[in-house]
Parts: sequence; C-alpha cells; structure tokens
Amino acid sequence: MIQTQLLKLDPPYQIIACKGEIGIQIATLIVIDETRRENGEYGITTHSHPVVSYVDKSTIHQRLEDTGGLIEDEYEILSIQDGEGVVWDKVECNEVQLVRLTDTKERKMSGFEFCTLIAPRLEEIAYSGNWGGHRIMEFYSKLKDMGFTLLNDTQKNFDVTLHATKGYYYDEDDKLIIDSMDLMYPMPVPIMEPKEMVSWFFRIVRQYNLCFGGDLRFHFKSLYEPPYDEDYAGDFDPNHLTPEQQICNEIADLLRHTDLYFT
Repeated sequence: MIQTQLLKLDPPYQIIACKGEIGIQIATLIVIDETRRENGEYGITTHSHPVVSYVDKSTIHQRLEDTGGLIEDEYEILSIQDGEGVVWDKVECNEVQLVRLTDTKERKMSGFEFCTLIAPRLEEIAYSGNWGGHRIMEFYSKLKDMGFTLLNDTQKNFDVTLHATKGYYYDEDDKLIIDSMDLMYPMPVPIMEPKEMVSWFFRIVRQYNLCFGGDLRFHFKSLYEPPYDEDYAGDFDPNHLTPEQQICNEIADLLRHTDLYFT
C-alpha cells in the first residue's frame, strides 16, 4: 500500500538544482510504501521528492511592472508557463544541490557555476542522440525568473580542447561522445555524421553567446592532434587513433573552418 503526504515548507525556501534543472523548493512530497518482508514482518520504504516553483513571484511581478505587463522573450514565456507545484518525481531530496536561499539579498551566479549546473542535462541530451531544444537558454531564463544575475566574468576568447569521452555524469557502458575537456562551457555532442555534429555545436555556441554576450569566441582543438598536451600524451597513440579519436580530429578541423557566429 502506498501513501503520500505533502509537507509544505516555510520561507526562506531553498533554491535547488539537480541534473540540469533548477527550482525553488516550496514543499516535499513524501511517499510511503508499506511492505511485508518474507518472514511476515512489517516494513516501510520512504521516498522524498522536491516540489518546486520555477518562478519567484516577486521577481516576475517587478518585471511585469517594468515592462508594462509584457514579457516578449520566448524562453521567459516557456519558463513561466512551467509555473509552480512541479514534482521532481525522478529526483529525491538527498540528490539535490543547494544553490541559494530565497532570502539571499543579491542572487548572483558565476559563469563557472552556471556551466557546472547545466552540464548534466546537456550530457544527458547528447547520450540520447536527439537535440533537446534550447536547454541552455531555458535554464538561463529560469535563473532570471528567480531573480539571479549571471555574471559576465568569463574570458571572451576561450580555448576548447575536444576529446572522446564517456562523460562526467552518466555511465553509458562503452558509448562515447565528443565534449570539451574543460568544465567551463561544456559542449557534449553525440558521434554522428560530421555535418550534424557541427550543427549541434553551432546551436550550443549560439546559446552561450546569448547568455554571455555575442563577443564570446571559441577556438577549437582536438586532444589527438599536434601539438599534443603533455599531460595526456600517454593516454593515446597518435599513430593508431581509434575511430572516435579520428572523428574528434575531423570535427575540430571543421569547427575551425565554420562560421559559428551571428554578426
């Protein structure tokens, strides 16, 4: 027999993140599963799921006043429509990361924190092999709806070294993706036809530009092409590259000869 109980929380609320999502935890859904062991003894299993809001009402109220009641940005409209009272049924409370409390006077987020929070969702999408929409921009809009300011504190010319990897967050057996070696600006992309991969990179780069400014530029290199990084030179044989490593070299070269920016 399964029973549920909704535990409403009191402010200040926790702003939490997990698997590339972020929300204000306004309640906890407690699920109790009553069971009988093989010997007939009584037992229970409990699960606690966050119930979140994707908007801070005071922030939205102020923005509507500032704009005369209009919100025209498509990503903001999508995030506001998500509303409140959303149960993270695939996540338990012990899995979430505390980002801030709602009584934090100035909600500022560094570029590095932003990228580490969005990375798991981008990696999950890459492993699915299906473009998952404008996740970076949706995440950015949710931050704004919670009153966050994203600090433009990152360098404007960023060197991206690509490599074939199993990723940081998911264990997908022996399946590999191509991603940046740096935790800043994650760019996980599934291995597919080169033109499709370049298109995937283009959409990721475009979203980072929208979040961090149009003057942000990426300079691509593959780990498996010279000059080799001495710290990783022993991890592969440059004379006998795997098919994935060869694709990584090809993609890095294509990206260097592709206009990834709107001017």
